Amino acid sequence: MAKGGFYFVRDACGAVLRCRARRRIKDSGISLLVGDLVEVNASEGVIEKVYPRKNSIIRPPVANVDQVVILMSVSKPPIDLVLLDRILISVESFMIDVILCLNKMDLINDLQKAMIEEIRDTYENCGYKIFYTSAVTGQGLHQLETFLNNKINVFAGPSGVGKSTLINKLKPGLELKSAPVSSKTERGRHTTRHVELLMIGKATFIADTPGFQKLDLKGFSSRELSSYFPEMLSFAGSCRFTGCIHRAEPDCAVKEAVQRGKIAPWRYNHYLMFLQEILQAEKNF
Repeated sequence: MAKGGFYFVRDACGAVLRCRARRRIKDSGISLLVGDLVEVNASEGVIEKVYPRKNSIIRPPVANVDQVVILMSVSKPPIDLVLLDRILISVESFMIDVILCLNKMDLINDLQKAMIEEIRDTYENCGYKIFYTSAVTGQGLHQLETFLNNKINVFAGPSGVGKSTLINKLKPGLELKSAPVSSKTERGRHTTRHVELLMIGKATFIADTPGFQKLDLKGFSSRELSSYFPEMLSFAGSCRFTGCIHRAEPDCAVKEAVQRGKIAPWRYNHYLMFLQEILQAEKNF
């Protein structure tokens, strides 16, 4: 974690050291990220070296990530499937494992059960693992914890979905701040102000991250977008035209799959929404 020009480094024994970076590291243009592996001169409190990263993600900015947990609440705030798919394709682009966690299951009502089942079926058919959790009842916490073990995990999602509260349950004693969802806007309040790597087990870490309500698609191309929708991949090769972007082209196997119910219409609509956004950005470039 970085704060006030200092970097807080956890050593092999679990102690946290407050360090500054050597000038040569700053001059090299390296921006230190949470999750970086570094070499430290403990007596001087200085970071001497930054080891090569196996990966890094931009939002939230974390390095050497093993797994991203996308956390969404089923109620208060209501689930935002558009934002969920934005986060999903962003994680897919970094080729990092991802699991979905639907939180606050204690708030679900009978009308929401069918919606949750459709969401589960859709994403499981895409190959994603889904957990149902509740910090109130403890539902799903043990099952989720087993998938977090021995990994650097990033918890990502909008404000108010219960990231900090869930982490407090997974590691009692952390006492991370949390706040209720606004009854007026049905949106969460920011309680996490910075990215911090929290140790919840011997070799298990969670990066608690500030929530966000928007996520742009900078860096994506219209030609590659469909490759981040797993359910489209098995049909895209049967399209009439090479390079089909599955929008207005004739004999498009993806559009036919949507019509036959093989691809969820709402997922396809999200794809078209993102595609239009990317095409507009490409036009203005």
